[in-house]
Amino acid sequence: MIDALYIAASGLQGSQTQIDTISNNMANMQTPGFKQSQVNFANVAALSPDQVQQGASTDGQGAGIEVLDTRAVFTEGALVQSGNPLDLAIQGQGFLEAIDATGNHVYTRAGRLHVDNEGYLATVGGNRLADGIQVPPDARSVTIGRDGRITALLGSDTEPTELGQIQLAMFASPEGLEQVDGNAFVPTEKSGDPTLGHPQDAGYGTIAQGMVEQSNVNMVQSMTSLVLAQRAYQLNARVLQAADEILDTINNLRR
Repeated sequence: MIDALYIAASGLQGSQTQIDTISNNMANMQTPGFKQSQVNFANVAALSPDQVQQGASTDGQGAGIEVLDTRAVFTEGALVQSGNPLDLAIQGQGFLEAIDATGNHVYTRAGRLHVDNEGYLATVGGNRLADGIQVPPDARSVTIGRDGRITALLGSDTEPTELGQIQLAMFASPEGLEQVDGNAFVPTEKSGDPTLGHPQDAGYGTIAQGMVEQSNVNMVQSMTSLVLAQRAYQLNARVLQAADEILDTINNLRR
């Protein structure tokens, strides 16, 4: 009966993590480039410490669940026109590489760019693109090609000038990336180090100017998963209550 308390408690913790994750996904449904997260669970084996040391295997019975990790799901979101020439969407598996305020390299799919106060192209979070592309103050008719080349008419020029080319990053296992905010990720041992290439290189994808990738959160699926997680939480709470009532009855038994 004591085991039932711990099993129910693990279920409550797992359900709470699931509820928090789904709620965060739904809250960011309108955030461009946001990637929803999913929680991965594992059964906890019902083995004593002595059995573990002896290398014993389980008999199919468990002692609850544990949260293995929470990983982002990198399916592509829908592309919508924004009307902003500095917006771009990646059609493929690549990531934009940017540098945050501490000098760390971060990776994102959110291509809503702007020119910062020093003329550098930066993400919506203020992180400059690692390519270090500057847009002069007199630039007009900025064009971002499918291959990532950025050109513009400068001053009174009638011929475009190339300002630079955007590179994209790829990872062997992108699901292993660690999320540092709603739209930015950093590499881990599970994801592997990034490999850089240009748009239109094999596997990196292409650039679509004036487009924004929406989040990949599906409202119907998220609502369904949220209801299931809430019901699982309630059921585990009832198991915990029932185990407590049984233990209370046993404690009050008289000889």
